Amino acid sequence: MTFRQYIFVICILLLPVRTIGQDTTFILETPPQYDSLKLRYPFLKLQENRITGDTGALQGFFMKLERIGNGSCEKAVVVHIGDSHVQPGIVTQPLREWMQSAFGNAGRGMMFPYRLAKSNGPAGYISHCDTPWISGRNATMKRPLPTGIAGFTLWSASPSASFTIEFTSPFTSSGDSTFLKIFHANRDSCYFFSVSNELTGHLYPVVDSSWTYQTTFYMDDQPQKIRIKAIPVKASQTSATFFGMSLESSGPGVIVHTIGVNGAMFASYLESEHFVSQLSMLHPDLLIFSLGTNEAFGVKAYSSASFRSDIDLLISQIRQYGTNAAVILTTPPGIYKATRKKRRTSYKPNPLADTVSCVLRQYANTNGMALWDWYTIMGGKEGMSKWKAKKLTDRKYIHFTTKGYGIQGVLLREAVMNSYRQFKSNGIK
Repeated sequence: MTFRQYIFVICILLLPVRTIGQDTTFILETPPQYDSLKLRYPFLKLQENRITGDTGALQGFFMKLERIGNGSCEKAVVVHIGDSHVQPGIVTQPLREWMQSAFGNAGRGMMFPYRLAKSNGPAGYISHCDTPWISGRNATMKRPLPTGIAGFTLWSASPSASFTIEFTSPFTSSGDSTFLKIFHANRDSCYFFSVSNELTGHLYPVVDSSWTYQTTFYMDDQPQKIRIKAIPVKASQTSATFFGMSLESSGPGVIVHTIGVNGAMFASYLESEHFVSQLSMLHPDLLIFSLGTNEAFGVKAYSSASFRSDIDLLISQIRQYGTNAAVILTTPPGIYKATRKKRRTSYKPNPLADTVSCVLRQYANTNGMALWDWYTIMGGKEGMSKWKAKKLTDRKYIHFTTKGYGIQGVLLREAVMNSYRQFKSNGIK
């Protein structure tokens, strides 16, 4: 080895270790209280932090929350769908904490072993793998694998493929029974999945296998770690295809599912083979769509007409599967765009972020949907530079830090809370 090669190797070894293969790249911290945000971050447009558009569309969802609060045994289901801003789960967490604290914890909701897909995910659990899996996601130009509810897929031809999930925080209220729903390929060709307590070896029984693409297991204890294993049970089953899983409890309350895919657009979910059908299996009451950043980023040539069509087609397909949930559309942040000149990179506001936000506002108003205008609330065109000055964004002015996402989550929670308080003050029953 030459001296130059030696120095190169040493430099590589000294580079910070990448966390892309881990389930989460974020160390969670308690976000600031809402009342302190105005003083600490005066650039926030807190007077605009409210749900706008057709807020009447949320009445059915709020009425269900009222019934649960008054002792009903129902479940209210929220699904937050988005891109890389949503995938880490930080933005959704304050909303989940408020709803489950006020109305009951009906389960952890959607989960995926992101480490196996070499990606980041929410806190609360860690996945481990001892056999190889092939992964895919809906936000790639080439989709070698079909995708489903989580926007990600795991595939293996090994009849003994398995992985484990280690829980790092409680996932249901104490005393409630827990059910694990696994979304998979057609069971005629897909290996059966078994679920067991990794520490005791106890196998969890199947309580529902009536759906071709879903199997439900009863977890009759509170495991710290579970193993999910592929098992062939008939000759026609040739591989294992895993789309995601949901942890739900037997008790009443609220489930808040987080579904995010790095790089995703409305078209990504629209083109996902099993997403819409499996979404209907969650029986959502409220859908929150936080997409638009990647359309504005310029992953492909932008067209407002095409963007509007993608929104409409996805919503239409969801409705066709019988999902009549209320919808909140959220606008993207005012991301910046990089320009390179004389070997120097500079960042300027991306005008498409405003264009995309305008389309979302118009679509919500035209189609009777609620809207949370994150673009305006966070500061609009120049907002990202102010967030950057407070060390709340990355160096490319596209993503936020853990603290930044925590602030966004607090703002979203407060907007929904205020809308619910307004509903109650109006005396609508």
